[in-house]
Amino acid sequence: MTYRHVLLLICAGLAACAGAGERPDDQAAGFQTDQRPLARTMVYECAGYEFIARLGPGEMAVWLPDRYLVLSQVRSASGTRYQEGDVEFWSSGDEAMLTVAGQAYRYCALAPHRAPWEDARRRGVDFRAVGNEPAWSLEIRNGDHLLFDGGSGMRRVASPDPGQQLKGQIRTWHAVTESADLQVQVEDNVCTDSMSGQQLPSKVTVTLDGQIYSGCGRGLDYPWE
Repeated sequence: MTYRHVLLLICAGLAACAGAGERPDDQAAGFQTDQRPLARTMVYECAGYEFIARLGPGEMAVWLPDRYLVLSQVRSASGTRYQEGDVEFWSSGDEAMLTVAGQAYRYCALAPHRAPWEDARRRGVDFRAVGNEPAWSLEIRNGDHLLFDGGSGMRRVASPDPGQQLKGQIRTWHAVTESADLQVQVEDNVCTDSMSGQQLPSKVTVTLDGQIYSGCGRGLDYPWE
């Protein structure tokens, strides 16, 4: 039995199942979050088309420009194939193709630099920041949590969201746990990533127990250019 089938069975017994897994702002925007276990997020750029996929055991959730749906894995003479209604995805090695209502979009290629951002967005994260030397990342889900990851072999700190303070163009968070003092400052000013050269709309400074990490970030409703 797949994750989707289990969810449908649970929803059948709940009067409020229509909003399962979504936050109110997600529903208003027609956006579906995805909390399926063991899932892996991928961004595909095809010839004249792009879409987001989140792959789990035996199925693939896909976000198309006009809809969200879950494809089930089906038999394939070669490669791997997923299908639901008039939508079909096929891949073999580095080759991938998406077919929507009979229209085939070929030459689909992964965009790995976009995947971590879309993965966070699909998990309901509102703001994400990254920095280098050492590589680190920060996730903020408003009203829920802050998560700082110092990178390979470094500290990982999670804290309930203490709420943001606003001072002009600067937003700050200050979370104190039993083992860490975490401060975050976000300034709405264009920031250039020191490794990739990518420009993001916010400068971010994280201070963890007195150690300062500088980087760039953006809200996850900010469109890709």
